[in-house]
Amino acid sequence: MFVLKIRFLLIVFFSLILIPCLTFAQTYFQDDFSMDSSKWVDLWGTWTVEKGEYNQSLQDDNCMSFVADNFWKEEWVEYTFEVKAKKTGGNEGFLIMFRLHGAPDPRSRAIKEIPARMRDQNPKTEYWWNLGGWANTRSCVERWINGTRIEQANTNDIIKTDEWYKIKIENKKDSYKLYLNDKLISEVNDAEVAGGRIGLAAWQTKAVFDDVVVYGPGGLGTAVDISGKLPIRWGLIKSTY
Repeated sequence: MFVLKIRFLLIVFFSLILIPCLTFAQTYFQDDFSMDSSKWVDLWGTWTVEKGEYNQSLQDDNCMSFVADNFWKEEWVEYTFEVKAKKTGGNEGFLIMFRLHGAPDPRSRAIKEIPARMRDQNPKTEYWWNLGGWANTRSCVERWINGTRIEQANTNDIIKTDEWYKIKIENKKDSYKLYLNDKLISEVNDAEVAGGRIGLAAWQTKAVFDDVVVYGPGGLGTAVDISGKLPIRWGLIKSTY
Protein backbone atom coordinates (compact mmCIF):
# COMPACT_ATOMS: atom_id res chain seq x y z
CA MET A 1 0.00 0.00 0.00
CA PHE A 2 2.84 2.35 0.88
CA VAL A 3 4.45 1.76 -2.54
CA LEU A 4 1.14 2.49 -4.29
CA LYS A 5 0.81 5.77 -2.41
CA ILE A 6 4.34 6.79 -3.42
CA ARG A 7 3.58 5.98 -7.06
CA PHE A 8 0.36 7.99 -6.88
CA LEU A 9 2.16 10.99 -5.40
CA LEU A 10 4.86 10.79 -8.07
CA ILE A 11 2.23 10.72 -10.82
CA VAL A 12 0.49 13.78 -9.35
CA PHE A 13 3.80 15.61 -8.95
CA PHE A 14 4.99 15.03 -12.52
CA SER A 15 1.52 15.88 -13.85
CA LEU A 16 1.63 19.25 -12.12
CA ILE A 17 5.14 19.95 -13.36
CA LEU A 18 5.13 18.53 -16.89
CA ILE A 19 1.63 19.19 -18.18
CA PRO A 20 1.91 23.02 -17.97
CA CYS A 21 5.29 22.79 -19.72
CA LEU A 22 3.87 20.70 -22.52
CA THR A 23 0.94 23.08 -22.83
CA PHE A 24 2.89 26.32 -23.08
CA ALA A 25 6.24 25.25 -24.54
CA GLN A 26 5.63 25.11 -28.28
CA THR A 27 7.76 25.03 -31.37
CA TYR A 28 5.92 27.19 -33.91
CA PHE A 29 8.15 26.54 -36.91
CA GLN A 30 11.31 24.62 -37.72
CA ASP A 31 13.31 23.59 -40.74
CA ASP A 32 16.66 21.79 -40.88
CA PHE A 33 16.49 21.58 -44.71
CA SER A 34 16.93 17.83 -44.68
CA MET A 35 14.21 17.54 -47.35
CA ASP A 36 13.55 20.61 -49.52
CA SER A 37 12.58 24.30 -49.35
CA SER A 38 8.80 23.80 -49.50
CA LYS A 39 8.30 25.79 -46.28
CA TRP A 40 9.71 28.93 -47.92
CA VAL A 41 8.81 31.43 -50.64
CA ASP A 42 11.88 32.99 -52.27
CA LEU A 43 11.21 36.48 -53.63
CA TRP A 44 14.55 37.15 -55.28
CA GLY A 45 17.90 35.40 -55.56
CA THR A 46 19.01 31.85 -56.27
CA TRP A 47 17.84 29.70 -53.38
CA THR A 48 18.59 25.97 -53.30
CA VAL A 49 18.80 23.19 -50.72
CA GLU A 50 22.19 21.48 -50.84
CA LYS A 51 23.61 19.02 -48.31
CA GLY A 52 20.87 19.84 -45.84
CA GLU A 53 21.46 23.60 -45.96
CA TYR A 54 19.60 26.54 -47.54
CA ASN A 55 21.90 28.29 -50.00
CA GLN A 56 21.57 31.74 -51.56
CA SER A 57 24.15 31.96 -54.35
CA LEU A 58 23.25 35.08 -56.36
CA GLN A 59 25.42 38.08 -55.52
CA ASP A 60 22.73 40.70 -56.00
CA ASP A 61 20.68 43.16 -53.94
CA ASN A 62 17.55 42.25 -52.01
CA CYS A 63 17.76 38.44 -52.15
CA MET A 64 14.98 37.35 -49.79
CA SER A 65 13.06 34.24 -48.76
CA PHE A 66 10.04 34.26 -46.41
CA VAL A 67 8.25 31.48 -44.54
CA ALA A 68 5.25 30.33 -46.61
CA ASP A 69 1.64 30.97 -45.57
CA ASN A 70 0.99 27.30 -44.79
CA PHE A 71 3.67 27.32 -42.11
CA TRP A 72 3.01 30.62 -40.33
CA LYS A 73 0.21 31.95 -38.10
CA GLU A 74 -0.34 35.66 -37.62
CA GLU A 75 -1.22 35.14 -33.93
CA TRP A 76 2.41 34.25 -33.27
CA VAL A 77 3.17 37.75 -32.00
CA GLU A 78 5.77 36.94 -29.35
CA TYR A 79 8.39 34.42 -30.40
CA THR A 80 12.07 33.51 -30.37
CA PHE A 81 13.70 33.02 -33.77
CA GLU A 82 16.96 31.04 -34.01
CA VAL A 83 19.03 30.26 -37.10
CA LYS A 84 22.59 29.40 -38.12
CA ALA A 85 24.11 31.42 -40.95
CA LYS A 86 27.36 31.47 -42.87
CA LYS A 87 28.72 33.86 -45.48
CA THR A 88 30.46 32.04 -48.36
CA GLY A 89 31.29 34.92 -50.69
CA GLY A 90 30.82 38.63 -51.34
CA ASN A 91 31.57 41.86 -49.53
CA GLU A 92 28.87 41.80 -46.84
CA GLY A 93 27.31 39.37 -44.38
CA PHE A 94 23.67 38.31 -44.26
CA LEU A 95 20.28 39.63 -43.15
CA ILE A 96 17.98 38.01 -40.60
CA MET A 97 14.42 39.26 -41.09
CA PHE A 98 11.54 39.48 -38.61
CA ARG A 99 8.36 41.49 -38.00
CA LEU A 100 7.47 41.14 -41.70
CA HIS A 101 4.05 42.37 -42.88
CA GLY A 102 2.76 43.28 -46.32
CA ALA A 103 4.53 43.46 -49.65
CA PRO A 104 8.26 44.16 -49.29
CA ASP A 105 9.96 46.91 -51.24
CA PRO A 106 11.30 45.31 -54.47
CA ARG A 107 14.22 47.78 -54.54
CA SER A 108 14.41 47.70 -58.34
CA ARG A 109 14.24 43.91 -58.47
CA ALA A 110 11.45 41.97 -60.20
CA ILE A 111 10.58 40.01 -57.08
CA LYS A 112 8.46 36.91 -57.35
CA GLU A 113 4.95 36.58 -55.98
CA ILE A 114 4.85 37.18 -52.22
CA PRO A 115 2.91 34.92 -49.83
CA ALA A 116 -0.80 35.55 -50.51
CA ARG A 117 -1.75 36.40 -46.95
CA MET A 118 0.83 39.19 -46.83
CA ARG A 119 -0.45 41.10 -49.86
CA ASP A 120 -3.03 43.29 -48.14
CA GLN A 121 -1.36 43.67 -44.76
CA ASN A 122 -0.92 47.20 -43.51
CA PRO A 123 1.30 48.80 -42.47
CA LYS A 124 4.04 47.29 -44.61
CA THR A 125 6.95 46.48 -42.30
CA GLU A 126 10.40 44.95 -42.66
CA TYR A 127 12.94 44.50 -39.89
CA TRP A 128 16.41 43.35 -41.00
CA TRP A 129 19.21 42.50 -38.66
CA ASN A 130 21.88 43.43 -41.19
CA LEU A 131 24.97 41.59 -39.98
CA GLY A 132 28.15 42.65 -41.73
CA GLY A 133 26.56 45.39 -43.80
CA TRP A 134 28.13 48.42 -45.50
CA ALA A 135 30.98 46.37 -46.98
CA ASN A 136 31.22 44.39 -43.75
CA THR A 137 32.09 47.36 -41.55
CA ARG A 138 29.18 47.30 -39.08
CA SER A 139 25.81 45.76 -38.18
CA CYS A 140 22.39 47.14 -37.26
CA VAL A 141 18.68 46.54 -37.50
CA GLU A 142 17.15 48.42 -40.39
CA ARG A 143 13.47 49.08 -39.68
CA TRP A 144 11.17 49.92 -42.59
CA ILE A 145 7.56 50.96 -41.94
CA ASN A 146 5.62 51.99 -45.07
CA GLY A 147 8.91 52.89 -46.73
CA THR A 148 10.33 54.97 -43.88
CA ARG A 149 13.68 53.66 -42.67
CA ILE A 150 15.43 54.06 -39.34
CA GLU A 151 18.42 52.27 -37.83
CA GLN A 152 18.37 50.48 -34.48
CA ALA A 153 20.98 48.52 -32.50
CA ASN A 154 24.09 49.77 -34.28
CA THR A 155 27.21 47.72 -33.43
CA ASN A 156 30.68 47.08 -34.84
CA ASP A 157 30.05 43.37 -35.46
CA ILE A 158 31.43 42.01 -38.73
CA ILE A 159 31.04 38.60 -40.38
CA LYS A 160 33.93 36.33 -41.35
CA THR A 161 33.75 34.23 -44.52
CA ASP A 162 33.06 30.48 -44.13
CA GLU A 163 32.37 30.75 -40.42
CA TRP A 164 29.05 29.66 -38.90
CA TYR A 165 27.20 32.14 -36.69
CA LYS A 166 24.38 31.36 -34.32
CA ILE A 167 21.70 34.08 -34.35
CA LYS A 168 18.78 34.49 -31.97
CA ILE A 169 16.07 37.16 -31.89
CA GLU A 170 13.64 37.30 -28.97
CA ASN A 171 10.66 39.26 -30.29
CA LYS A 172 8.03 40.69 -27.92
CA LYS A 173 5.14 43.12 -28.42
CA ASP A 174 7.11 46.12 -27.21
CA SER A 175 10.75 45.12 -27.63
CA TYR A 176 13.24 42.67 -29.04
CA LYS A 177 16.63 41.25 -28.04
CA LEU A 178 19.46 40.29 -30.39
CA TYR A 179 21.97 37.52 -29.70
CA LEU A 180 25.03 36.55 -31.72
CA ASN A 181 26.80 33.30 -30.78
CA ASP A 182 24.86 33.25 -27.50
CA LYS A 183 26.02 36.76 -26.55
CA LEU A 184 23.40 39.46 -25.96
CA ILE A 185 24.21 42.19 -28.49
CA SER A 186 21.36 44.63 -27.98
CA GLU A 187 17.90 45.13 -26.49
CA VAL A 188 15.59 47.54 -28.30
CA ASN A 189 12.33 49.00 -27.04
CA ASP A 190 9.97 49.16 -30.02
CA ALA A 191 6.19 48.80 -29.80
CA GLU A 192 5.49 50.04 -33.35
CA VAL A 193 4.90 46.59 -34.84
CA ALA A 194 3.15 43.54 -33.37
CA GLY A 195 4.35 40.15 -34.56
CA GLY A 196 5.11 39.46 -38.19
CA ARG A 197 6.70 36.50 -39.92
CA ILE A 198 10.38 35.74 -40.41
CA GLY A 199 12.70 35.61 -43.39
CA LEU A 200 16.27 35.12 -44.56
CA ALA A 201 18.17 37.42 -46.89
CA ALA A 202 21.49 38.41 -48.43
CA TRP A 203 22.75 41.57 -50.13
CA GLN A 204 25.49 41.19 -52.72
CA THR A 205 26.60 38.12 -50.79
CA LYS A 206 26.48 34.35 -51.04
CA ALA A 207 25.15 32.86 -47.81
CA VAL A 208 24.06 29.56 -46.27
CA PHE A 209 21.39 29.07 -43.60
CA ASP A 210 20.46 26.08 -41.44
CA ASP A 211 18.55 24.92 -38.35
CA VAL A 212 15.78 27.50 -38.35
CA VAL A 213 13.46 27.29 -35.36
CA VAL A 214 10.77 29.61 -34.01
CA TYR A 215 9.18 28.93 -30.64
CA GLY A 216 6.77 30.56 -28.23
CA PRO A 217 7.36 32.39 -24.93
CA GLY A 218 7.23 29.08 -23.03
CA GLY A 219 10.32 27.81 -24.79
CA LEU A 220 11.14 25.03 -27.23
CA GLY A 221 8.57 22.25 -27.00
CA THR A 222 6.06 20.26 -29.00
CA ALA A 223 5.79 21.28 -32.63
CA VAL A 224 2.59 23.02 -33.66
CA ASP A 225 0.56 21.49 -36.49
CA ILE A 226 -0.44 24.49 -38.63
CA SER A 227 -3.75 22.77 -39.47
CA GLY A 228 -4.87 23.26 -35.89
CA LYS A 229 -4.59 19.63 -34.80
CA LEU A 230 -2.74 18.40 -31.75
CA PRO A 231 1.02 18.96 -31.53
CA ILE A 232 2.71 16.37 -33.69
CA ARG A 233 6.34 16.02 -32.54
CA TRP A 234 9.10 17.44 -30.39
CA GLY A 235 11.13 20.32 -31.78
CA LEU A 236 14.52 19.13 -32.97
CA ILE A 237 17.63 20.90 -34.19
CA LYS A 238 20.57 19.23 -35.85
CA SER A 239 23.42 18.91 -33.39
CA THR A 240 26.18 20.00 -35.77
CA TYR A 241 27.45 23.53 -35.23
